Amino acid sequence: EYRIPDGGGADQIGWEAQGWVGFDYNRFVWKSEGELTFEGEDQGGSSTDFLYSRLITPFWSLQAGAQYANEWESGDYEDRWSGVLALQGLAPGMIEMDSSLYISEDADVTAAVEAEYNLRLTQRLVLQPRAELGFAFQDIPDRALGAGLTDANLDLRLRYEITRQFAPYIGVSHEARVGRSARFARAAGQDVARTSLVAGVRFWF
Repeated sequence: EYRIPDGGGADQIGWEAQGWVGFDYNRFVWKSEGELTFEGEDQGGSSTDFLYSRLITPFWSLQAGAQYANEWESGDYEDRWSGVLALQGLAPGMIEMDSSLYISEDADVTAAVEAEYNLRLTQRLVLQPRAELGFAFQDIPDRALGAGLTDANLDLRLRYEITRQFAPYIGVSHEARVGRSARFARAAGQDVARTSLVAGVRFWF
């Protein structure tokens, strides 16, 4: 996904991917997402979850494993490992849900809840609203996170399914730090909110 932020910030490349190996009840699942600047400063970040997934109801899977995350900026590189407990599935109304609890190697506890919905306008045109909320169970100053709700990401993408497996899209994405995390971000000289125009391609095989 190519992202063009408002306010003249550097353009970015982002991605989100997921895959699995196994059968209906037991699977190995990996989830990866991240972004990096396309120009200007060398900075970005990514995270990858490695999970054992067990189907517990027809529409929900319980997952457990580990996450590797990293961030870099102007040659300064940081990484961390965390334990993960997740619940992924389909909520009433055909809303896709993915909720994860993370305990880092420093005993920091965070969580993320993601929901998305596919509204089919035609047989090929699909509008997808998506929301993701982040939480921290304590202040984590070195990550500019404050206890409570830390951030909210709201996206809206319109895709055209050339085939079911391949669909280019355009959309808009808004990211915002909130509460104590917003104050930490301001103190660290970081942006508190950002809105971006996005364009990309969604595919599966």
